[in-house]
Amino acid sequence: MKKWFLLFLIIIPVCFLSAQMREIPLQGSYNFRDIGGFHTKDGKTIKWGKLYRSALLQGLTNEDLQILGALKIKKIIDFRGPIEIQYAPDKIPAGVCYVQLPAGSVTDGPDDWADMAKGMKESSETESDKGAINYYKNIDSFKDRYKPLFDALLALPEDSALVFHCMGGKDRTGIAAALIEYSLGVSPEQITEDYLLSNRYRERYNSEIAIMLHMKYGVPQKRAETYGLAKPEFLKATFDEIKKKYGTIDNYLKVVMELDNQKINKLKALYLE
Repeated sequence: MKKWFLLFLIIIPVCFLSAQMREIPLQGSYNFRDIGGFHTKDGKTIKWGKLYRSALLQGLTNEDLQILGALKIKKIIDFRGPIEIQYAPDKIPAGVCYVQLPAGSVTDGPDDWADMAKGMKESSETESDKGAINYYKNIDSFKDRYKPLFDALLALPEDSALVFHCMGGKDRTGIAAALIEYSLGVSPEQITEDYLLSNRYRERYNSEIAIMLHMKYGVPQKRAETYGLAKPEFLKATFDEIKKKYGTIDNYLKVVMELDNQKINKLKALYLE
């Protein structure tokens, strides 16, 4: 039985990639997915099996750790703040480099559901969306958070893969994925498509939280169901703010992320086919 299980772990990446299934089901995490397969404007695609995005990796089982090993993940980049990490530290597979990039992340404790429920009962969905948009417009910490990510991508060995994540794999991680995809030449429509996939891969998690907010804290059902949703206007706010301050996204990548033409071409050579 063990022999057959190990064989399954070896072939699982091939099965996923050939079927172009983004999600890698893990017992101890969610929203873990491959960002390969998106098409670029010049007719290429992002390679499968190189770049993964996820929610926190605290609850990984031994089987999950074996899957990460089979995926050849050699670096984990964590965008969470220090107290978030202290509350729910990642489980790191043996031999994997773990990097914390907490710039701009929360420094207080884990989510206080009572306070969140109170805020949801006292505000409309529109008001909450305005708060999220303001969060996405705050790009001041992006250089410290995302430039080292690009540096890691440029230095990643050819036979290795990388995963980046935050708490739920939607906001900080969503912005990171969007910047990577833009740098590789993916269209805005597909960048938004990838961002919105968090709604699918977080569906069970969001639903469980919505039930808890409604049953335990009295948040109206319809309002509770808006918890944790990715909306296109959120990501658009980030790109609009970048263009407002830097003129173009390309100029921003050059000035802030220090990605000159040579580095952009290297990224494309490494991650496109």
